[in-house]
Amino acid sequence: MKSSYIIFQVKLGWMGLVGNENGVERIYLPGLAKEELGKRIQREFPESREEETFLEGPQRELVEYFDGRRSRFEMPLDLSRATPFQKKSYQVMLTIPFGEVRTYRWLAEKVGNPKALRAVGSANARNHWPVVIPCHRIVGSDGRLTGFSAPGGLDLKASLLKLEGIPTEQGKVRVGSRETQGKKARAES
Repeated sequence: MKSSYIIFQVKLGWMGLVGNENGVERIYLPGLAKEELGKRIQREFPESREEETFLEGPQRELVEYFDGRRSRFEMPLDLSRATPFQKKSYQVMLTIPFGEVRTYRWLAEKVGNPKALRAVGSANARNHWPVVIPCHRIVGSDGRLTGFSAPGGLDLKASLLKLEGIPTEQGKVRVGSRETQGKKARAES
């Protein structure tokens, strides 16, 4: 199956999308220069070609998100390269509402193994659909921003949370009794 890709700009920088007829295979978050991003896509998807047509919808959704005009996504995702455990983790992450965070412990409990903190962390690190599958909404038990493998690292994670109305201070968010943050923080700010 042939893949296509598109590189486009949002407020935080250049992004990339790779997809095929089954859906989006990979989302590249801002953090690389346009040329560097193009080389990375070609290295990871050597059979792909640059083509905008069927990726226009997903591109529009991401631009709207970064412009603060979208909180939910409708784009189809091609999860065929994800493991069964990753898929389970991703399905749970999809339940985290816009503007709220959860902890790695919460995620491990929801996937059915409270001791699987490293496994859910590993699934997050291998998430090829960041923002749509909101791995940026997962934080440490103390609210610390941890483990964001995108080129922008924890600074980008903080920017994404801020975009959703979740303030960070010194690399942390306040985690409430239900391990949520966002609606309460917006009311206090």
